[in-house]
Amino acid sequence: MLRFIFGASGAGKSYHLRKEIIERSIAEPDRNFLIVVPDQFTMQTQMDIVKQHPDHGIMNIDVVSFSRLSHRIFEEVGESHEKVLDDMGKSLVLRHVAEEIKSDLPIIGGSMHKMGYIDEVKSTVSEFMQYGIEPEMLDDIIDVCGNKGALKAKLSDLRLLYSEFKKYIKGNYIAQEELLDVLCRALPSSKLIADSVIAFDGFTGFTPIQYRVIAEILRLSSEVIFSFTLGQEDNPYNYDRNEEQELFLLTKKTVHDLLRLEYENEKSSDPSTVPDFERWAAYRNENSRDVFLKNTEKGRHASNPELTFLEKHLFRYGNAKYGVSENGDSQEGETAKCTSIGILEADTVSREVQMVLSRIRKLIRENGELHYRDFAIVCGSLERYGEVISNEAGKYEVPIYLDQTGNIKLNPLIEAIRSALLTVTSRYSYESVFHFLRSGLSPLTANETDRLENYVRALGIRGIKGWETDFERIPGQIMRKLKMSNKKDSENIIIEEQKKAYLSDLNSLRQKTVEALAPLFCAEGKKVLDYSRALYEFLTGLGAQGKMAEFENSFRGQGDEIRTKEYSVIYRKVIALLDQVTALMGDEKITWKEYAEILDVGFSDIEIGTIPQSVDRIVVGDIERTRLKEVKTLFFLGVNDDLIPKAAGTGGIISDIERQFLADSLTGIELAPTPRQQMYIQRLYLYMNLTKPSERLYLSFAHLDPDGKSIRPAYLIGKITALFPRVVTERFDDRAEGDIIQTAGNGLDYIAEHIQDYSRGYMNEEEENAFCGLFNALSGHRERLLKMVEAAGVRYDHKPLSDTVASMLYGNFLVNSVSRLEKYAQCAYAHFLQYGLRLDEREEFTFDQADLGTVFHGALEKFSKKLEEENLSWDSFSKEDGERIMEEALTEFTDGYNGNILESTKRNEYLMQRIKRILFRSVDTLQYQLKKGSFVPRSMETSFDEAGEIDAINIALTEDERGRILQRMKLTGSIDRIDTYEDADHVYIKVIDFKSGNKKFDLCALYYGLQLQLVMYMNVARGMAEAKNRGKEAVPAAILYYHLTDPVLDGEKVNPDATGEEVNAMIREELRTRGLVQADREIIDLLDHEAGQKSDVIPVKFNKDGSFAKNGSDVMSADDFEQVSRYVSHLIKKSGRNILKGDIEVNPYSQGDNTACKYCRFKSVCGFEQGIPGYSCRELPQMKDDEVMQRIASEV
Repeated sequence: MLRFIFGASGAGKSYHLRKEIIERSIAEPDRNFLIVVPDQFTMQTQMDIVKQHPDHGIMNIDVVSFSRLSHRIFEEVGESHEKVLDDMGKSLVLRHVAEEIKSDLPIIGGSMHKMGYIDEVKSTVSEFMQYGIEPEMLDDIIDVCGNKGALKAKLSDLRLLYSEFKKYIKGNYIAQEELLDVLCRALPSSKLIADSVIAFDGFTGFTPIQYRVIAEILRLSSEVIFSFTLGQEDNPYNYDRNEEQELFLLTKKTVHDLLRLEYENEKSSDPSTVPDFERWAAYRNENSRDVFLKNTEKGRHASNPELTFLEKHLFRYGNAKYGVSENGDSQEGETAKCTSIGILEADTVSREVQMVLSRIRKLIRENGELHYRDFAIVCGSLERYGEVISNEAGKYEVPIYLDQTGNIKLNPLIEAIRSALLTVTSRYSYESVFHFLRSGLSPLTANETDRLENYVRALGIRGIKGWETDFERIPGQIMRKLKMSNKKDSENIIIEEQKKAYLSDLNSLRQKTVEALAPLFCAEGKKVLDYSRALYEFLTGLGAQGKMAEFENSFRGQGDEIRTKEYSVIYRKVIALLDQVTALMGDEKITWKEYAEILDVGFSDIEIGTIPQSVDRIVVGDIERTRLKEVKTLFFLGVNDDLIPKAAGTGGIISDIERQFLADSLTGIELAPTPRQQMYIQRLYLYMNLTKPSERLYLSFAHLDPDGKSIRPAYLIGKITALFPRVVTERFDDRAEGDIIQTAGNGLDYIAEHIQDYSRGYMNEEEENAFCGLFNALSGHRERLLKMVEAAGVRYDHKPLSDTVASMLYGNFLVNSVSRLEKYAQCAYAHFLQYGLRLDEREEFTFDQADLGTVFHGALEKFSKKLEEENLSWDSFSKEDGERIMEEALTEFTDGYNGNILESTKRNEYLMQRIKRILFRSVDTLQYQLKKGSFVPRSMETSFDEAGEIDAINIALTEDERGRILQRMKLTGSIDRIDTYEDADHVYIKVIDFKSGNKKFDLCALYYGLQLQLVMYMNVARGMAEAKNRGKEAVPAAILYYHLTDPVLDGEKVNPDATGEEVNAMIREELRTRGLVQADREIIDLLDHEAGQKSDVIPVKFNKDGSFAKNGSDVMSADDFEQVSRYVSHLIKKSGRNILKGDIEVNPYSQGDNTACKYCRFKSVCGFEQGIPGYSCRELPQMKDDEVMQRIASEV
């Protein structure tokens, strides 16, 4: 006999069902009573029955789930079946079968190796089995697809894969979903079921395969009772599948399906006496013993009119409002207030959680009869809220149980296996090796891994050969440090010994790594069984089981029960996975890559569930999975529009649109609910959750998601405020801090967040008093408070280096360079870190902008020397000779450069071709520019050492009273190119600096010391010329930047009919030098005989009257050149003195959008922050050239 118990949420359905079963079990001690509930609810139901039973025992009552019922029946009747294939095994078999028939799966076959795709396929196959759809039934589904070609093709692939999957496991395994089919076969032999009373509680619906079991139970048992949620005004027998929007449609559908089963059961017993279904159902429903419970004084909400009103009107038609009569008049008094329902809002998820936890503590503090178990928290998304709640609950000292199974993909054991296998398949790629070495199971310590990684990154060690042969090279950074620490013996045996020791250390680390991975490399190209053995040997060699035990003990000591559980079982689960893979595929030959993909599928299916560690704790779950017992107060977090309603789309192999099409087209075959149906079903879950508490309900939402994006409250908030116009919405910011600060943990958080405001005097008197009171109350946490005080009291006070320290770093003889002095002008502290302490970034095996400049300069220098070797000059080589000689120069210079880095990747090989193209263009343009003038190249890459003892680079910084030099500075460097023109009395000098970037000369930057190179190079070149040409005046003609590039012209500016020469002329115009030219017409003629109105060689342009055009000319008079020259010398000397005095002030410059900090490598070291007292930028105002010259004149 089939019976139902109906009632609204909170009406007492479960209580009534348990009461009836208990009473009948006492009255009929020889009859078996079974209560079937969802898996998550078995323990709670057992506890409830024990509490409710007068003898506090269950005797002839058994509480089971569908899976537990299967085990009980199998044990009773001795039913044997094949080994159960769990989700992990199912994924492995599906992947293997798909690989075998890959060519016959045109749609899904090529994607089966992708992460996550196999899960989608597995879910679809599982759905087929859950809904009793056999492979041949898919033919009928395929037939209805009509012109839906893509859907038809997918279903055809799935039909074949599903069929082959079932063939593969037949006789050896049985899928989890098929257990219920076996149960159906075993039920007739069960005495437990025969003549028993079986009740189903806590379900909202059933799958077709579950209906098969229920059909057998209806046939064999004495009575079957179902409890379902149903509104008081709803008729459970009035089912219309088209009324999808109806709140209790799922209940009505389930009732209809169960009645159909009962009908078929009776009809099979006596077909002649049973009328058609509609007449039978009408008679049965009219004369049934079904129970309809009303919300009476025994109901959950009996004493709470607000929650009663919510249950009655939520998601129903009508405009009912609590506290408002039917004619629209507002009611006054206690009945109109809304005290049992509240809305909480906060800016962030963290604030939202803090608000909820503080409210829970406050409610417990104010009501001594409340316990944590009287509260529950459900979330719109545990992915978003789970970790935040776990972290904040620890600070608030609130015990919780997170109802969530954990995925273990980030576990160190899994990470070690995945990265080690990737190391094998990628042949020691950098990323895979160090992913393994940092997994937590590495054979190296963290410090050893750092040292090895620095070496590998610096020299680009890759591949089996790179790792399995001894390291022999020394990184340039290390070599420079060895030389710096042995200045007097830079080439002697001391450095050689240090090099040997350095390489010996690195090779020992390399050997440990290689030996750890050796079992995996040795098994390559063999069977699955061999791979599993090799992996087991690898794990044994790492001591993986022992390390997992160490992690477990560590987490246990920290009180982290979730991670303790994870680490206690993970090794066993991984070994079980290896056993399963071997059992399923042991004799098959595959590659390591395929084996790794198979394991990835298995890893994704390993889940570790936990059970509550104490009775008095708050259950934290989601709205669908979590089954809550009776709670007094429920907090519903994350009521935002991106979470509620939850995205109903399943995505996956069959899209949402295709699923809807099938649902509308199929008859007699049922699939999982469509997205639209899921959305309506979700409303039922919302209803059931929101009506779960007996005393209070709070809904909360945040305004920002974890990524800082704005999110809106969900439609549900609007529904609640419409039903309860007087509901109070509380904001986090509106609440007293004392309401938030309830434990030492969040009190310390508050101190940390506000101590800066206190120390800087930003608080009013009331806030200061509260802050000081809290600070004193937390005196037991002295160590943490002192650290906060220290951090809050941070103030930057410039303290120069002592004379002793400065002398130790630099001595009295400072060897310096122009670029170093420019760095000093940018920020004295950055200069100190880079050149005083010699801090450096980790050396990388990359080809960067600095390398590009080095190659350009080196190739041009070699080109110049080769011209001399072939008795050619810069103005005499042909275009063909120029390209030939440059190609030779470039090849010679880059051969072996930084470990042949330009040949290491396809990208770098392309870059090499680009460099060659730029250099071809450059020598052609430089020759053109030279031919247009009278200047002759005198030297390339001229070292300052060639200048001898000229004053420009040998600078006396301080002298004693007798004129003896106490401190001096020598500048080092090299000038890219010096061109000269000589007459009887003068040597005219042109300095060219090659730049890979498009740099412009800036007189204002020179004034501030940020751009000294060109003028300093001219000072050195003049000094060298005067020393070499006694009696002749060295005249500065031009200081110029040449941009090494091959420009791309704007197509809109190029005439489509332009000749090749005209295009070349435009390119030369783009490559015109930039810098400063002496404003002397004779000198300009020497630089460009054909300057005309505008030169295409130098930055000079004339007006019609012959004067220099203001826009387009960068010229300077001879007197100004001299002043600028003297100013640069003055500035260099001043900076040298300050360096030796130990001035290391954190004083970054700032000029418009440019600051010294913008691209500074030492940001993480100096701690500069504008908000910290004492720190500030040097604001450098932009000035026009005339103003700059006035200032320079006043200072020199």
